[in-house]
Parts: sequence; C-alpha cells; structure tokens
Amino acid sequence: MSEENFFVNKFLYFQEKNQDDYFFNSLVYIFEHNKDGALGVVMNKTIPISENIIFKSLKIETEIERKHLLNGGPVDINKLFVIHDLVDQKESLIVDNGLSLTTSMDVLEQIGRGEFKGNYRLALGYCGWDAGQLDYEISRNSWLILEASKKAIFDGDPKDLVKKVSHEVGYDIDKIQNSEIITKH
Repeated sequence: MSEENFFVNKFLYFQEKNQDDYFFNSLVYIFEHNKDGALGVVMNKTIPISENIIFKSLKIETEIERKHLLNGGPVDINKLFVIHDLVDQKESLIVDNGLSLTTSMDVLEQIGRGEFKGNYRLALGYCGWDAGQLDYEISRNSWLILEASKKAIFDGDPKDLVKKVSHEVGYDIDKIQNSEIITKH
C-alpha cells in the first residue's frame, strides 16, 4: 500500500475524551486519503430518521422501514451517501476491499425498490480533511488506527460498532486515550 493512501480501508477511532467535540466516540471509515486530503464516513452514529422518510423526500417509492440512517459527518449534511459492497455500480468510489461510496440516484432507486443486491448503509454527510490535516491529527494521537472489515460495517446495529471492533482487536478501544498502541497495518 502506498503512503499516499495509507489510511484507506481503515477505521479511525477518535481518542479525545472531550464530549463537546463533534467526533467524540466516533468510528470513521476512510474511503480516500491522499496528498490532497481525506474523506470518510462516521459508521457508528445514527440519526433518528427512517430510510422510508428519506426515500419519500427523494420521491422514490419504497416500503423500507430500516432505521439505521448514519450521521456520516459534518460536511454536506443534506447529501445522502450510500456505502455498499457492489463493485460493478457506476459512479462509485471503490476501495480496494470491495467497499464503495456513491451518491448515485440509480443506486438509491434500486435500494428503494428493493432491487439492490448488495449490502448497504445510508449516511447523511461525510467527514473531510484538508491536505495534511488528518496526518497531523494522527501524529498527535487524536485517532486510533484500526483494521476495518465489511462484516463489521454491515452486520448489526451501527451503535454497537465500537463494541464489535473492540472485540475484534481484543481491547476496549473506548478506554484508550491518546495512546501509543501499535495496530496491525
């Protein structure tokens, strides 16, 4: 893996314990990280809005009643993003482990009609970092770097993701604060 996309396909857990910080207790999946900046989605925080309401606002007929709409981040909070695992979807940013990110209306319509064949999560907003910003925050130990898996992302309630990832790595990541723990890369 090149240094330019070192944190792509990783979870970043925010270690700062200031409850007033937007990222307090956030687990972010990184879709893109290069010399120009980084892009990720908060995967463990939800918004109390059903997908059905979102689809109705987009004028997409649906019977979906899932309630796991993600609060993806503080950037573009009115934009709907689809995190999915189908690599053959057009207009998707594809990550090397088979995860993709898109805002495609075609994909949203497939989901609404119940025709989408893959796993997915919907998120309002995303996280964005300018050039060097995420690298600086990581150098200050603000973020704990962890392996990410499709199973962790798509299975179960997003609110349980921190516990699930903690179980996978063998320690409670929410108990770590600005540590020097070395994780597998």
